[in-house]
Amino acid sequence: MHEQIRRIIIGSDAYALATSGPYGVNVVPLSVVEVRDDEIHLYDFFMSKTAENIKAVPEVALACWQGFRGVQVKAEAVYETSGEVYEAAVTEMKERFPDRMLAGVIRLTPTAVYDVAPGASGDDLLR
Repeated sequence: MHEQIRRIIIGSDAYALATSGPYGVNVVPLSVVEVRDDEIHLYDFFMSKTAENIKAVPEVALACWQGFRGVQVKAEAVYETSGEVYEAAVTEMKERFPDRMLAGVIRLTPTAVYDVAPGASGDDLLR
């Protein structure tokens, strides 16, 4: 993932994750989003429908924006409730958000990224 894409994701102040599956089409706002190497990590505190949708259909879309600048990330998602990444996230999230209980980590591997700014070309920024 290009550095410019990482900066846009990290610098965004609004995030929404779209899934589909047993619960139909579902969109949730996100409060904690991090870029780790070539993955995007999302933290599930309250997303039961989203988790079930991802387990059934791992193709998702993440929108990130600030004002009129942002990206849509199409990605393959993995929902984890155990393992090294999950355990590290539990420790980190307990420190950052002591009033929240982490249910799982959603690891996104981007397959396409599109600029959603007005007048953008619509080209895949990963290509």
